Amino acid sequence: MTYGQYTPPKKSKAWLWITLALVFVLIAGGVAFTGFVTPGFFKAKADTTSRATPEQLSQSFANGVGEDRVSSLWCPIRSKRSYTFEQVMAVSEGAQLSTPARQRAPQEYSAALTTGGQTVGIAMIPGEGGWCVRDAKIGGEPEPLPGIETKPSPRPDVKTGEEAGNKFVDAINARDIPAALSVLCGKVPDTTRDGVQQIIHGEARYTVEKADVLATAEQTILHLTGEVDGVQKPGRVETEDDAEGGPCVASFSPDSD
Repeated sequence: MTYGQYTPPKKSKAWLWITLALVFVLIAGGVAFTGFVTPGFFKAKADTTSRATPEQLSQSFANGVGEDRVSSLWCPIRSKRSYTFEQVMAVSEGAQLSTPARQRAPQEYSAALTTGGQTVGIAMIPGEGGWCVRDAKIGGEPEPLPGIETKPSPRPDVKTGEEAGNKFVDAINARDIPAALSVLCGKVPDTTRDGVQQIIHGEARYTVEKADVLATAEQTILHLTGEVDGVQKPGRVETEDDAEGGPCVASFSPDSD
């Protein structure tokens, strides 16, 4: 008796295809998670550089807080308190624009954002290459400047150092940059000129407590009390009373005496 050759049944490849399908799903899921969730390399990066308009700048600023990328958005000279905001920003996980940009002065806009459970107002003015942020105030929006001109006004006709110092303090309180710069001596360093503007970009207000006239030294010292960005601070103004062109302010200490 002759029997035919035995042929074993073919093994099914169904499990192989199922396994490959599961591997594919796991890989695709992992790529999707890392691409769209974290670190998010598939997601479009938020714009942190546009500043052609106040609206663009305010959104770029809010976007940049979470990525610590707002350094290019500040004005070259800005308020002293804006540096305090940077300390808050350093521990923040991000910010949301809560109040859109709106005009508050002829050449100034403001907006507000929330970060770390706090509200931060920003003030924006035209700058080189677009708009820039001149002030950041925690807890509210900055008061607008009466003007953004930085060219000094003509030197006022003052007779004494005390008169020059008082005109300087009045200009600081009025937040009038040209008037404040006009009373400075011509030889003061640029850091002093920048520092005066920095104080004016905030919301400082001073009162002259007393003036010491040093006739022999041809100098007058004005001792101030005041408030700088909501904090009580002393201040000190020193004048050069025999300067060419008349008495002028030689130095200004905005928060110490």
